[in-house]
Amino acid sequence: MKLLYSFLKDMQLSLKSFYIYIELGFALVFVAVMLFAVPENFEPRVTVYAYLDLEGPNQVMAEESLTQEGYEVILLLSREEVEAELADNRSSVGLAVALEDGTIVYDYILQGYEDEKFKNIIKTSIESGFAKEMPGYENVTTVTTLEGKGEKLSDRLNILPVFLALNAAFMGLFIIASYIFLDKDEGTIKAFAVTPAKVWQYLLGKMGVMLVSGLMSGLVATAFIAGLKAHYLHLILLLIACNAFGSALGLFIASFFDTMTKAMGWLYMSIIILAFAAVSYYMPAFSPLVIRMLPSYPMLFAFRETLYEVSDLRYIYANVLGFSLAGVVLFLLSNWRFKKTLTV
Repeated sequence: MKLLYSFLKDMQLSLKSFYIYIELGFALVFVAVMLFAVPENFEPRVTVYAYLDLEGPNQVMAEESLTQEGYEVILLLSREEVEAELADNRSSVGLAVALEDGTIVYDYILQGYEDEKFKNIIKTSIESGFAKEMPGYENVTTVTTLEGKGEKLSDRLNILPVFLALNAAFMGLFIIASYIFLDKDEGTIKAFAVTPAKVWQYLLGKMGVMLVSGLMSGLVATAFIAGLKAHYLHLILLLIACNAFGSALGLFIASFFDTMTKAMGWLYMSIIILAFAAVSYYMPAFSPLVIRMLPSYPMLFAFRETLYEVSDLRYIYANVLGFSLAGVVLFLLSNWRFKKTLTV
């Protein structure tokens, strides 16, 4: 009953301070940006200004091969016109194709800032497009996937796990510390030294508020962006475990300081370090051990699993169990720390 009373009192205070409304409002702003400003998939199109000095079937073949590669192709009447257009559009490339002594000659006209990788991609894709139009062409390329899912999320949906991890799970790290220091300033926390209430009940009540706001923002964002695609049972359990871990981490950091000013640097540094995992999330080829050791790294991929049509339940619930246990350990350490510093 004391725990319930502490939780309900903290909920009332949070509603009066508009924190939950701000959290929900931020989730709605995120949803609006995702739905109305972010495309379903990012499809950067390279504009190719081309001059084709060809005739008859070769001209037709060249035009068809360029359009098949997905480029925005604009045909011009001379190489000079190609160079003039490139000067006005710095994100475009140029191509001049001519037939010399029975051999097709490709002349790529670039801006000068492109790296070798981009040059090779442009060269290979355009030449392969021409090759497909040649008589007797046969595609013998095979692709073998060593690991990973065949299913691919849309680019918009792929952003959602980052929001769930950084906002629903770790935003509480900063907010719960703010509540603790506010209570210290007002003398509320000192009152526990002379009341029958337990410190763990006080701390757990704060974590309960963070859990409610984290679940609200996470589920609202997921419902609007993923709809029925998400597996909500797995998602809710993962949100609870990750939110508890983030809040307990915030309590543990706050237990070492007596003012918000002193703790601010460590809190911000913790959030920034945890955010580094998003780099490897979007670039799996860059995943050094130091990033894979961050708790936010497996968290991001676990949230992503809840959005797949066929989820890896073993991976999801390994994270649920791991973050739950880590949250319990951090909570016990925080409780021990706050008992020692209750009169601070």
